Amino acid sequence: MRIERVRKLRRLIEALDGYRIGRYTDVGRVEELIDELGLRLPHDWSEVRRDIEEILSLPRRAPNYERLRKLEALSSRLSRANLAIIGVAILSYLAGHPYVFVALAVSSLVVLNVVYFLKAYVNFKISEVYASSLEELEALGARIKETVEFLLRQLRKELRSMGYRVEEFRLKLWVPDYSGIQVVKKPSILSSRYVVKLA
Repeated sequence: MRIERVRKLRRLIEALDGYRIGRYTDVGRVEELIDELGLRLPHDWSEVRRDIEEILSLPRRAPNYERLRKLEALSSRLSRANLAIIGVAILSYLAGHPYVFVALAVSSLVVLNVVYFLKAYVNFKISEVYASSLEELEALGARIKETVEFLLRQLRKELRSMGYRVEEFRLKLWVPDYSGIQVVKKPSILSSRYVVKLA
């Protein structure tokens, strides 16, 4: 039971941390985690949620937002189409049509690269919008940061009550400026988040 509580605290901390830089997570799922954990947060959830919604709305002010939204929708449609291509490729291989299989496999790789490029481009442009609104982003993230620090303290208590060595517990965070943590690993090509431990 306590292990599940620790997992939920980790998910909640990582989701709220992501909101500080505009990384979208289902707000409904975050609310469920808060209810399931039965925690009394340092700020009213409605205020924190309003800050989250403000942060997520920042890219909508960009002049090219509509174009970015269309590109993101296109990448999602291409991802779904690629699954269909892979399915047909597997069926063609099983049916004994190797040339069709190869053609579809190559097509799938091309579509996959296009999807990756579109997603990377949209993410880069949205990151630019957030970077240009850094002061506003920091102000809107203040309550979220305090909430994450509160949750980190709760996590530390839960781990200690289980007899777990607190300093061995790892989290993946986008922003490493919380009190009570130490950076173990910086972002790399394989992961854009920091790996941190509780101090």
